[in-house]
Amino acid sequence: MRIGFYGGVREIGGNIILMESNGVGIVFDFGRRFPTSQVFFNDTIKGRPEKGFEDYVDLGEMPPFRGFYKRELPESKSLPIEIGGMFFSHAHLDHIGQICYQSDSLKKYMTRGTFATLSYFVDKGIVECMPENIEIIDGKTVEVGDFKITPYFIDHDVPGAVAYFVETPKGLVIYTGDIYFKGIKRDLSFKFVEYAKSLKPYILITEGTRIGWNGILSNTEDELKEQIKEVANIFKGLIIGNVYEIHLARVQTFFDASIELGKNFIIHEDYANTLLKYGEFDTIATKILNSQNTFVYAPFGTKLNLPKEKYITKEDLVSNQVNEILLLNFAHITELLDINPVSGSAYIMSGGEPLSSVDPANTKIFENWLSKFNLPLFRIHSPGHASETEVLWMAKEINPEILLPIHTQIPERFNVVHNNVIILEKGVLTEF
Repeated sequence: MRIGFYGGVREIGGNIILMESNGVGIVFDFGRRFPTSQVFFNDTIKGRPEKGFEDYVDLGEMPPFRGFYKRELPESKSLPIEIGGMFFSHAHLDHIGQICYQSDSLKKYMTRGTFATLSYFVDKGIVECMPENIEIIDGKTVEVGDFKITPYFIDHDVPGAVAYFVETPKGLVIYTGDIYFKGIKRDLSFKFVEYAKSLKPYILITEGTRIGWNGILSNTEDELKEQIKEVANIFKGLIIGNVYEIHLARVQTFFDASIELGKNFIIHEDYANTLLKYGEFDTIATKILNSQNTFVYAPFGTKLNLPKEKYITKEDLVSNQVNEILLLNFAHITELLDINPVSGSAYIMSGGEPLSSVDPANTKIFENWLSKFNLPLFRIHSPGHASETEVLWMAKEINPEILLPIHTQIPERFNVVHNNVIILEKGVLTEF
């Protein structure tokens, strides 16, 4: 049995994991690299169309997998391995963002939550296609070649995130995906650790996103809610929140704060669209959207199949600002021109775009808008990954025979909790 990492090596994002046995392989995640990690290509410099994916493979930007892409690679440039299935841990773009490059014949496994988020990205044009040959894997064990793959739900800052338990000829391999221990479903993550530990795995492939983040710890959603309320109790105007639309738990935090403050909860139609998608399988989304305190702001006309009474007019929103919390993403910050927030309003950035570390140009534009409308900025956020202490605790508790770090810039840090850490080089298949 061999394992190779073709992305996520000494970088955060872009995970691509291959497991192979007797010529049949399975792949976990196929994500985009963050702009700060791009080496040869970006939105301006792309591979030559007449070469298909060869340019990307030649430069190590994509894996040399046979039968994997919409356009087949030359045999001389592809591994002699049959890819029998593609498994996604969750629907953040650094794990699913390159799905449109994949062959329609390739079986793609994901949870209902991941499918709903993928559908959202397709609606927004962020993912350019709705892929074919998708199978929902909730609660299923799938057999591919020598492998038996079982998903296990964990907490993350997007619905439907799972870890994977993989029975292999050499023993149990566990892939954590991206995991969180402070969210509203954190019990899932703690149960995962307990269960994984009981199985005494051969290999643990673990994320380490926040390794080296200067020891920054996380807040629970309840703690964030109290911080939102603290701002609202001082600033008596309109409270505007910017939350990543697919972070359902954070949307709920703002909703809960609005209820406890006795304010109406106003959401731009982008958020309502996401809640509708998640409402097909998640009662939290339905509860928020159906609440008598929740209203939808659609300044250019309604697009969703919602009752007319769920919508709020611009005039009603503007006239009642002191009694409202509004979720408004960066893409619609121009609505401030019509809303014209009253004196004493405030803006809370809570995980939405722009991300200052990777998008300085839009961050400057964002700051200019806040300055124009005299909106003080509060950053009330908790990253959706395990903190450094939590992820090291998890690795120590599970205590596999072999530990393989991925999705981290400092894989060596795991040496403090495990004596058999193997750091794989990108694109090198290693026998286990």
